[in-house]
Amino acid sequence: MSFPHVKLLPTSTFGRLFFAFLLGAIGGGAMGPLYLWYNLVIALSFLWVVFTSFSEDARWKSFACGWAFGFGYFVYSLYWIGNALLVDGNPYQWVYPLAVCGLPAGLAIFHGLATYATRWIHAGRAFLSYIVFLISFMAVEYLRGNILTGFPWNLFGMAWTSHLPMLQILSVGGIYLLTFLSIFIMSAPGFAFVGTSKKLVRFGVLALAIGLTIGLYIFGLHRLSQHPTQYRDDVIVQLMQPNIPQSEKWDNNLMWDNFRISLNLLRRDSDLHSKNPNAVRVLVMPETAMTYHHLNADAGRDSLKGALGHFKEKTYLLSGALLKDKNGWHNSLIALNQNAEMVYQFDKFHLVPFGEYIPFQKYIPISSVTSFTGFVEGDGPHTALIDGVPPFSPLVCYEVIFPGHVTTDNPERPQWIVNVTNDGWYGLSPGPFQHMAQAIYRAIEEGVPVVRSANTGISTVIDPYGRIVSLIPLGSRYTEDTFLPEPAPEQPLYSRYKNFK
Repeated sequence: MSFPHVKLLPTSTFGRLFFAFLLGAIGGGAMGPLYLWYNLVIALSFLWVVFTSFSEDARWKSFACGWAFGFGYFVYSLYWIGNALLVDGNPYQWVYPLAVCGLPAGLAIFHGLATYATRWIHAGRAFLSYIVFLISFMAVEYLRGNILTGFPWNLFGMAWTSHLPMLQILSVGGIYLLTFLSIFIMSAPGFAFVGTSKKLVRFGVLALAIGLTIGLYIFGLHRLSQHPTQYRDDVIVQLMQPNIPQSEKWDNNLMWDNFRISLNLLRRDSDLHSKNPNAVRVLVMPETAMTYHHLNADAGRDSLKGALGHFKEKTYLLSGALLKDKNGWHNSLIALNQNAEMVYQFDKFHLVPFGEYIPFQKYIPISSVTSFTGFVEGDGPHTALIDGVPPFSPLVCYEVIFPGHVTTDNPERPQWIVNVTNDGWYGLSPGPFQHMAQAIYRAIEEGVPVVRSANTGISTVIDPYGRIVSLIPLGSRYTEDTFLPEPAPEQPLYSRYKNFK
């Protein structure tokens, strides 16, 4: 069967691969902060057209087509990762091209495997080939989120972030279910218009995709309408965003100046108080807001005690902290009471490869690699139990991006998630927006509110249905408080089964 519009495709192999690259870049626009979901309809539908335009035995050309698509997709949506290397004083700025292109090139292999598998298992444009295409892409999206520590960032289901009703299905099957459904919804037009199955089959598939989209939206609207945000009157959450420039954050000459910036935020009075006599105030500061220097110095402890002591309610400070002991360095979340005594410590358990540890370090004969000490790995996730505070799940930095791995029911189910982070590395770029969106997904999946404090980035409180109830914008130095939202009355289905683990 011949379709005139297919003939408009480039005729050369290079031309088709370059077109696939452009399609991937278009698809990247469906990720934050734009969230142009319809870009992914164009990208995935035309990808189906392009890679099936090669001869049926050209499996490696199909792989190259999928890889080119993935490379364009990830270069466009993840270029901001390289910004961390451009911070003033970073000696590794020369690695910038590798960071911008290396990670996308590696991640693109997954998309190449999907197109290769489709041509290998069932070539052509028939209905069965389309089903293999769907299954292959669904499988590799799950695989890249879990293999080699996993990187479930900018999954296709995240294109719906600006449409909260579409995200409510996360409560049933998590971000992978929404991703799988999105691959079908967004590629169905390609199969409908260039597939070789009967017209009834092709447009039946398209009708099913449209109906599924409408159904998901109606389900989400109903769920949101039935569950308005409910607040508890016994917990006041106060977010702090110091907005310390990354180039100054680790300057030893500015260490105490930066500490005073945080203290000034702590000392700010609040007009929000509770009539509940048992109310507790929880102040939340970002990742590495304090160091062992501040906590071990008498002047530092006295200053913290003075700042915390002026609150009328029973008060705790939850803060990210860089700690050091005989075992090594710890990227931690700690809790201090009003006497500035540490009553809880959580160590980050999902460390960043090449940032907080180096994989296969002992096998890399480079002095700068072998001398890298890295961080001590924690054993999370945990449920933190602190007197007077509802049990919560602590997460540091990008630990929040891993669906099904952010809470535990031991010793009991958490009633909220606290995520401390620092997106100051990435400046005004898509990164902070994409990272903040991850907190929305986890809130809906787990059915609990998420409290997120960033050095700069986007500090926010999110209710268990993904609504943002408090927010400090990117680039602001501010403090904001609100009552803690109640968790969902029933634990979501997804949270109960955790990716079938």
